[in-house]
Amino acid sequence: MEHQAMRDKTHVVSRESDLLALTRFFETGGLVSCLVLSGEVGIGKTTVWESGLEIAAAQRYLVLSARASQAEVALSFAALADLVENVDVDVLANLPAPQLHALEVALRRRAPEGTVPDPFAISAGFLSVLRALAEHEPVLVAVDDVQWLDPSSAGALAFAARRLSGGNVRFLITRRSGRQSELERAIQPASLERLELTPLSFGATSSLLSERLGSGLTHRLLRQVHATSHGNPLFALELGRLLVAAGLPEIGGEMPVPDLVEDIFGPRVQGLPDVARRALLAVALSAGLSRSELSTIVDPLAVDDGISSGLLLVERSRVRPAHPMLAAAAMSHSSARERQDLHLQLASVIDDATLRARHLAIATVTTDAGVAGIVAEAAELAARRGAVQEAEELGAHALRLTPRDAPGRAERVLALGRFHLRADNFAGLTELLTEEMTELPAGRARAMAHLLLGEASDARGDEAHAELALVEAGEDPEVRALALAKRSRLLTLSDVERVDQAEVWALEALSAAQLVGGEVEERARTAVAWARVMRGRPIDDLRSSDPISDHGLSVSGGLIDRALGARFMFRGEVETARALLQQLLALDDERGDLQSRRLTQFLRFDLELRAGNVPVAAQLLDEVPQGLPLMDKVRARLQAMLAAAVGAPNDTRRWAAEILGARSGEVQGVDRLEAMRALGMAALFERDVTRAVESLRAVWEHALREHVDDPGVYPVAADLVEALVQSGDAASASDVTELLRRAALEQEHPWGLASAKRCAAVVQLADRYRDEAVHSLDQAAAEYGALGLNFDRGRTLLYLGGIQRRSQKRASARQSLEDAAALFESGGCAGWAARARAEIAQVSGRKSAADGQLTPSERQVVDLAVSGLSNKEIASRLYVVVNTVEVHLSHAYTKLGVRSRSQLARILGKPVRE
Repeated sequence: MEHQAMRDKTHVVSRESDLLALTRFFETGGLVSCLVLSGEVGIGKTTVWESGLEIAAAQRYLVLSARASQAEVALSFAALADLVENVDVDVLANLPAPQLHALEVALRRRAPEGTVPDPFAISAGFLSVLRALAEHEPVLVAVDDVQWLDPSSAGALAFAARRLSGGNVRFLITRRSGRQSELERAIQPASLERLELTPLSFGATSSLLSERLGSGLTHRLLRQVHATSHGNPLFALELGRLLVAAGLPEIGGEMPVPDLVEDIFGPRVQGLPDVARRALLAVALSAGLSRSELSTIVDPLAVDDGISSGLLLVERSRVRPAHPMLAAAAMSHSSARERQDLHLQLASVIDDATLRARHLAIATVTTDAGVAGIVAEAAELAARRGAVQEAEELGAHALRLTPRDAPGRAERVLALGRFHLRADNFAGLTELLTEEMTELPAGRARAMAHLLLGEASDARGDEAHAELALVEAGEDPEVRALALAKRSRLLTLSDVERVDQAEVWALEALSAAQLVGGEVEERARTAVAWARVMRGRPIDDLRSSDPISDHGLSVSGGLIDRALGARFMFRGEVETARALLQQLLALDDERGDLQSRRLTQFLRFDLELRAGNVPVAAQLLDEVPQGLPLMDKVRARLQAMLAAAVGAPNDTRRWAAEILGARSGEVQGVDRLEAMRALGMAALFERDVTRAVESLRAVWEHALREHVDDPGVYPVAADLVEALVQSGDAASASDVTELLRRAALEQEHPWGLASAKRCAAVVQLADRYRDEAVHSLDQAAAEYGALGLNFDRGRTLLYLGGIQRRSQKRASARQSLEDAAALFESGGCAGWAARARAEIAQVSGRKSAADGQLTPSERQVVDLAVSGLSNKEIASRLYVVVNTVEVHLSHAYTKLGVRSRSQLARILGKPVRE
């Protein structure tokens, strides 16, 4: 039976294709009557099986289920009793007397009288029950862990299955990979479908651990857990729980072995011959060992025996344990001396330089300058390949093996610091450099250490370390360039202050960097590029003349290309920005550069919200790691912006308060500005124009004061004008409109030009209806649409429709509002869609949506809700955030006049599973 850890009530992680196969199985009326979910121990068969029961119930199947277990395999008819436990007594009462008597005796509902019931009568009785039930509704017979069925129940199920093929009864069973069950053999091959569950990806494993265990594991350890578990969710969960409870191992340290491993696989490993156990231990120590490499250090016949017995598997000439828990059990049943000897032998036979260095490092206990040099070179090679975690581990080994008085030790400290940073190990970076700072030589080494420490610090600490780096740098052009570029970047991207001064520092950094060239010059150019982008200026002249990579980006790193992507986004050029940012994400993945990838993700998130694509933005937000101190406030900012785009003001205020209530230095200026922008949108949504003006004006005036001249960096102008007009301050609205118009014309800014047209129309419509102003609003909406800015387009149409409705232009109002509602609904902006629908309801001549007409999105959520899924499960199924589900349900309750899911189900004529 699957371990209880896999049965926690939660949505299935990363099994979309498997759930789709389940849905098709229940929806189609084809010949397939049995679906078999198979896989290794702990792969998640039970979890997917349970989801199948929910899907079947939602499709109005009557579900009869049983969970077989090894402990009950000797109990006759144990599973059969579970299957018929809740069958209506009237169905049983209508069975032929011999069948009823046999069933009741077999299931221990009646004392045996006279002769022992005939097994045929028992099986025939069960078959009759299924046929009787299937006359009224489709029936699902579901058995988990069918390999542990007691023989009596297995025989009865097989008897029924042979006679029900193609009927109104379906079977859903789980079993371990390998031998077919008796039930499968009883069903015609054409009626049978098998679904082999595969291991989870790294991303899915990370999501599973985050959801079940919180955020106690670093990115490095998540990688280690995934590698050790080979994507087996049960093993990963148990390993994760042990790590969280017992403490985290050092880099390169051995992973603990959960009790679960010993319980399931310990006896098998303990009973292996020494040569077989050695072969298993070798592949456990070196993932991806080739068969020829393994045969060099282990008797080739033992390798053959291990493969034929199912102990080892061969995949594309690589050998691995048949189950990841076998590998863990082999580790726990070996001595430190055995493992050290094997590591040395592996280092002598493996071709890959980084793997060879890793085995050599693990086998070397004391400092050794020669080995340290080999391992340090391998770490740099791994980093160049994008293997961030491997580089971090090798870097730690290289430093451990380097004598304290060795001349190259400072460089290895800094190298490990860089690897920590790229691996998101901020705690490791801080601990390392804090301890080593006084041992590092004054000048260049300490300056570089301060720059690295700043990356792991809050906003205030980052600035302090940049200043210290400049002091230490002296006249060193490389360090001075990097420190000045850092100061410039902090002003532009973090503080969002004195952008004109940031440009001066960036140009000074570029002047120094040109003496050095290479990546240092590229970083200085990038600092100049960001300052110019924030000021609305082109940056094509700053791009490198390096050859173009496969991604269409400069080989030198694409650093400036990221600023260019932001410029396209600020200007509203959605498709161009999206294409470039997608290329950058691919490049970041290829290089394993988590820091750069995160910045690209943030830009993509903002872009998708501007494009009115909430589901994609929500998926990008899910990828932002939880539990990293430096990321908590950034996540809160993104959550606030997402909630504002959805149209969920309460959530917007909650997330914004987390940022605005923080102490100075704990959050960046960019986080505060975006939180205020989100608050302004939320206030405008609730028609609280006083608060809307206060928040939006603060952002607008900050941008003007600090020389953020591109109006699309913080696109508040149109919202601010709308709020000012509604508050009665048309004069201030005109001033904002004129400033926006001038900037847009000067910069030839697509978003700015469309927004200036929108703002001018809103100001003109402040006192009375004007055809030319209405036409301008319609044109602005069309221009937004051409740019791909569907959120702005929807907002413009919503405002236009309101004006038309209040001016009795009913047909035009209805069209504008319907278009707005459709845009919001398709983009997951549920609250804004409801606002549009509420406006439509006020247009006379149309039946109100509140009379019971649900939108397609609301209907979809309602159907899943009455089927028994939780809001979180519905959100996962539909790829939206939970808040979107809550908004849809709230609107549906209001429209239909109900207060609970049970009432909802009764109105819709559906059964409900609370």
